[in-house]
Amino acid sequence: MGEEHKFHLVAWDRICAPIQQGGLSVRQIIPFNLALLGKWLWRFGLEESHLWRRVVAAKYGVGRGGWTSNSPRGTHGCSLWRHIWMGWEAFSTHISFEVGLGTRVSLWHDKWCSNRPLKEIFPGLFGCSLNQEDTVASVLVPQGIDQSCEWNVTGGILTIGSWTKWWLSFPFFILILPGVSRWTKICFPWRCIWGVKAPPRVAFFMWTVTWDRILTCENLKKRGFVQAGWCCMCKNADETVDHLLLHCWAARQLWSFVFQFVGIDWVLPAQVSEVLFGWWNWFGKRSSGVWNLIPSCLMWTIWRERNMRTFENQETPVAKIIEIFFVFLYDWSRAQGITSSPSVGEFLASLAFDSSDLHL
Repeated sequence: MGEEHKFHLVAWDRICAPIQQGGLSVRQIIPFNLALLGKWLWRFGLEESHLWRRVVAAKYGVGRGGWTSNSPRGTHGCSLWRHIWMGWEAFSTHISFEVGLGTRVSLWHDKWCSNRPLKEIFPGLFGCSLNQEDTVASVLVPQGIDQSCEWNVTGGILTIGSWTKWWLSFPFFILILPGVSRWTKICFPWRCIWGVKAPPRVAFFMWTVTWDRILTCENLKKRGFVQAGWCCMCKNADETVDHLLLHCWAARQLWSFVFQFVGIDWVLPAQVSEVLFGWWNWFGKRSSGVWNLIPSCLMWTIWRERNMRTFENQETPVAKIIEIFFVFLYDWSRAQGITSSPSVGEFLASLAFDSSDLHL
C-alpha cells in the first residue's frame, strides 16, 4: 500500500482557500505552526515566575525589559527555543505597551505613546541621545502601576487566530513564503456544491469536477499517460470534463430526459460551473432541495457509468442509467429528509415540478 501511486488533483494552496473562494478551508500548516510558536513568545514576557520561563532566562539571559530572551547561540544540538525566538523580530512589531512604572518599557525602541517607536518618529533626537537604552521610568514620572503589553489585533488578548491572521496578512506572508499567494476573489459555485444535500463523497466529486480535476482521459494525458483520449460513452470526441458530463451524446440524452421530466427547455452552458450557477434554486426562482440535487446526482451517475465501462467493460443502456439516476435521487432525498415517500414511484409522482413560472 505504501508504494501505491496517488494523484494530487488540486494544488494545496487552493485547498486551503476559503470555501467561498473554491477551496476546502483546510488550515494552512505553516502559518498555524508559526502562530503556536508566537504564543510562547507572548507567554515569555508575562509568565516571569513560571519554571519553564526561569529555565530559558537562566540559560540564554533576558533581553530589554524582560519581554524576550537574548539571542540563543548554542553550537551543539537543535535548540527548540532558538527556533521560537527567531520569530521575535516579526512578532514584536505587533506589540504596544501601556506604561505603568515604566521599568520594562524602552523609551526609544518600544511602541508606548504612538503606533511607532519614538526612534522612528524623532530620528534626530534619537541620534543625539546619550543613552539610547533609557527606559520610560528613567526619564518620566512613574504612574504607580505595572506596565503591560498589548496585542494590537485583539485588544490585549493574544489568540492563535489573531496571530495566524497576521502571518497570513499581505504583504508579509508573501515575503516569507513566496510560493504561496493570497486568495483572489473568484466566482465559484460553492453553494451549488456544499449547499445541496448530496452525500459528502458526491459533494467532493462535484468540487473536483468544477475545478476540472477529475481523472478523465484528457487530464490523464496531461499527467503524462499515453493512451487513447476518446470518450468511452460516445467513442467519438476527446474525454474532457465538460464533454463527458454535459455534451457527450449519451450525457445529452440523459439531460434531455431530465429537462423533459421537469418540463423545461434549456440549452446547456459550455461548462459545469455555469450549469451549477444557472440551475441553482429553479434558475433563481424558488428554493427546492430536490431540484438542487439533480445536477450532482446526474453527473455522479454519468461518472459511475463511465468508470464501469472503462474498468469493468460493462455497458448499461441509457434507459437503465436513467432509472439508476432516479433511484439515487430518491435515496439521497429520503436520507436527508427532503421526502417521506415510501417508494421511487410515489416520490417521482410527488415531485410535480411546475415550470409555468419559468421563462428560459
